[in-house]
Amino acid sequence: MPVQRTEPRVAPVRAERRNNLRLRKRFDEARRLLEPLLGHDPLQNNGTALYRALHKLQDAFPELKPMELEALVASVVRAITSRSGKK
Repeated sequence: MPVQRTEPRVAPVRAERRNNLRLRKRFDEARRLLEPLLGHDPLQNNGTALYRALHKLQDAFPELKPMELEALVASVVRAITSRSGKK
């Protein structure tokens, strides 16, 4: 005869896997700033659009390091590209 459990199943608490939460907090604002600039297909843009995106984020977030700004631009480009289904 199988034993029936009466306690509810609770998912285990997972540790945060992201290393840089500071960038994660700024992602939504960065996407809002860059989406009109990059358009619907940011992979088709030339280097000028990506340079402008980087400069715009540098103005918006002066406390971030250049490598963090590049990571933020890359993550916004990935998010826009994955939403449109283009790779």
